Amino acid sequence: MAKQNPERFRIVLVEPEYELNMGAVARAMKNFGFSDLVFVKPKCNPKGFDAVMHAKHAKEVLQGAKTVRTLAAATKGCKLSVGTTGIIYRHWAETFRTPIKLEDLAGKLKANKEGKIALVFGNEGIGLSERDISACDLLITIPTNKLYPILNLSHAVAITLYELSNYNLLGFEPAGESEKEHLIKAFGLITDKFGHEMRNPRKVKIAFRRMVGRAMLTDKECVSILGVLRRTNTELEKGKKKKR
Repeated sequence: MAKQNPERFRIVLVEPEYELNMGAVARAMKNFGFSDLVFVKPKCNPKGFDAVMHAKHAKEVLQGAKTVRTLAAATKGCKLSVGTTGIIYRHWAETFRTPIKLEDLAGKLKANKEGKIALVFGNEGIGLSERDISACDLLITIPTNKLYPILNLSHAVAITLYELSNYNLLGFEPAGESEKEHLIKAFGLITDKFGHEMRNPRKVKIAFRRMVGRAMLTDKECVSILGVLRRTNTELEKGKKKKR
């Protein structure tokens, strides 16, 4: 498969704990031609002695990395954020997430060449928090031995970048954040109108938001679905007025 442009991707490490891994991640990035690296609230010095030593000949990747305080700041300007997890069957109380295999990511990343994609990795101890996972549009996992499924951070990054460097992604114009938010809002209005008939309307809204993130809608698809939802809202309002 043809290689994908590494400049489309941003590697985000959330609260990394060890300089060794930070340097090793920079090294893996240079191995496959990636350079955009962001640290979110690192728990050690991202440019300390061990980090620089383990970066080897990728010191410029490490030195050029940015450090921010929030995941939102780290993914700013990205069309899509992809979270990672080694725990497939974890129960998340506040959101519905179904991880897809790394090898299946190609079918989901149908963005144009200008669309920046953030690959988000959690720290070595607990991975990504539920809050961070909820903020991501997609969640991926690397299939491993069930007896010991958790990969070292730098190994997980290296495997992911290897897979991405060989992706031949289909290009089209994805729906922007504002278009998707209008779609989610319109669906939310319908859900509110039928909320009394649902067991948990809030989870229905969350499920729809996650579905929109996974679907990778085009602008035209988003507009078409939005038109149906708005028409449905209009008809429901007319029905209410007739009952009065």
